[in-house]
Amino acid sequence: MTKNKEKYHLPQVFSFSGNKLIVLLMVMLLGLLFSRALLSISTLVWLIVILISWRKYNFFRNDNHLLYWSIVPLILFLTGAWQLPFQKDTYDFLLTLCSYPIAFFSVTMLKNQKNISIINQIWVIVAIAGCIYPISWFITHIQASITRYGSGQTLPVLMDNDHIRYSIFLCSALVMLLFHNPFSLRFRWILIGLLLLLILFLSVRTAWIILIICLLFIPFTKSIPQRKWITVGIILLGFCSYIFFPTVQKKIAYSFYEWQQFNPLVFNSNYSDGARRNMNTIALEAIQEKQYNVGWAGVAPTMQQIGRTYFSQQNLKFGWPFNQWLFWLIGSGWIGVIAWSIWLLYPIFWAWQQKQTGVAVWSIAITASCLVECNLNYQFGVFLHAWPLALMSILPQRSSL
Repeated sequence: MTKNKEKYHLPQVFSFSGNKLIVLLMVMLLGLLFSRALLSISTLVWLIVILISWRKYNFFRNDNHLLYWSIVPLILFLTGAWQLPFQKDTYDFLLTLCSYPIAFFSVTMLKNQKNISIINQIWVIVAIAGCIYPISWFITHIQASITRYGSGQTLPVLMDNDHIRYSIFLCSALVMLLFHNPFSLRFRWILIGLLLLLILFLSVRTAWIILIICLLFIPFTKSIPQRKWITVGIILLGFCSYIFFPTVQKKIAYSFYEWQQFNPLVFNSNYSDGARRNMNTIALEAIQEKQYNVGWAGVAPTMQQIGRTYFSQQNLKFGWPFNQWLFWLIGSGWIGVIAWSIWLLYPIFWAWQQKQTGVAVWSIAITASCLVECNLNYQFGVFLHAWPLALMSILPQRSSL
């Protein structure tokens, strides 16, 4: 009897109830908004919890194929690690990619649908609450805010003032609301309307693109009644936002102005679109000169070297191309970029088979963002790819708006 008691006593010391794990996720989301260090520490705690709970959950008996999919980046990492294996940048990238398995294994421990619904609710509320800062800043600095948008800047936001990744955070909350309705009917309508207004008002073009992707899917999603009216309503809201939101007017006007100012012979980091085109041109030149498969830590030096031949009188402030495929090709060669592309697109085919529209929409949205950003090189970017996919893939798509 004593041996049996000891056998069951040890796991209880390290047991983690659903409530404790939900609190841990809340801490992680606070880290996302306020502190990279807190985000990293809470992610490490998740890893420890996974290892301690390994026997209890029998993870590999899970029938969710995306659980196995989440491990693949750690294998693909090797395609660009062997070239410069002792460089810090190499292992920084590995740590970033570890977010994928940690997210999916963590959510598997919370597989109770009630727990997942609670987490989705927390996710949405935290995303919206994060807008208090930029909106209050706008209210107290109206003229300065409009001037910022007129010069290509945006409102200050949380998440280390990373307005692109924060806008993606808002979009992830919108996708959860549209396709996995974690709230009551009336409250859900209010939150969807609020998120749409916030996404339009903050005027980050990456978020607008994701919103358009959602619009393409809503009319064909049978789980959303009145979907045609919803689509029309969102389109009308977009037109109205241009009339009433000065941030939208200034963002669109400045985008056209910036495109007109582009000069391929001049590198100007003040023009974000121009800088993107310049950096991607440098990346393509590196590929034409066969300077690829140089390793993750070799991408930035290669870009700097080629860049000096293009802009000899200017110092480049960017080390990566503004395209995820170009980064993978330069870092890991053709085998790496082809394997990574298959991996990136797999959740779309999985979602098609499982009729998980939310997973498909989010996968396409992140894929689209990778055309103009290296989103999946950043801690925030990988976090916002992995966790929404994990949360939506394990929760059945529910109907009714």
